[in-house]
Amino acid sequence: MDGSQKRSVNAYMEFDKEIGGWVDEMYERRHIDGQVRKGKASGAFCAPWLSGKSAYVLQSFNAKMGDVYAQAHELGHAVHDYLASRAQNPSNCETGSCIAETGSIFGELLLTERLLSKAKTTEERQAILATVLDEFGMAAFQVSARVFFEQSMYDAIKQDKFLDGETVAKLWVAARNKIYGDSVEWLDAMKWEWTMKLHYYLANYRFYNYPYVFAQLFVFALYRLYKEQGRSFVPKLKGLLAAGSSKSPRELASDLGYRITEEAFWEKGMKQADEFINMLEETVRPKQKPKPRH
Repeated sequence: MDGSQKRSVNAYMEFDKEIGGWVDEMYERRHIDGQVRKGKASGAFCAPWLSGKSAYVLQSFNAKMGDVYAQAHELGHAVHDYLASRAQNPSNCETGSCIAETGSIFGELLLTERLLSKAKTTEERQAILATVLDEFGMAAFQVSARVFFEQSMYDAIKQDKFLDGETVAKLWVAARNKIYGDSVEWLDAMKWEWTMKLHYYLANYRFYNYPYVFAQLFVFALYRLYKEQGRSFVPKLKGLLAAGSSKSPRELASDLGYRITEEAFWEKGMKQADEFINMLEETVRPKQKPKPRH
């Protein structure tokens, strides 16, 4: 087992020994194909396996920070599959898009906790925190802009507007500016940024962007609850992951004692993001020298 594998296993093991055992089993059973080969695509994917069998993770692993996080992410999907496939039947095992990323993003945060606890240098802490905050920022800002953009596209269709490239680009810029305001200076060519996103071209899959925003904020809130409640939160998360599609996101949050229609729950996720930001800022603030005693 190499260093990256140990980090993933230990991150999950510290949260729950049973879950950590399942993750360890993925390596022991050689259900992770991380070898980089000619013709093999980049990225990562977790293929579920029903009837209580193990999942499979496919990845091109280059031992970079992003690859370590991607592996922990896919192993979170595997844990989700372990629990849901054992607790549900095929008719309600297909987890909805908003909840499908719960195990995976939570796994990333467990890895973050583990890596920070072992970081020996300021640069290491910065790299870890920048990685997790980059992903959070992408969902909270960039992907949120895509949600507004996608909605404006459907509104335009309802109004019988002709969606040529320039019209679509204007809709994208308007949605983007709704999120970023004047905080970013954009190159003119960036009005075509929307053309490179696969999420708009999947047939019969509308609003594919929204679940990523929901999931990121939802899991940050869950992680905050874990930090507040400690070990008592573990069975709650396992129950949530085991639910498959048998319960709605509203019902799953209600089981935790919260309503997703109220700001209090989502504020927990934002507080967790604030904590990571403060931790990153601490690494760049000059250390104050102790005042000499007279």
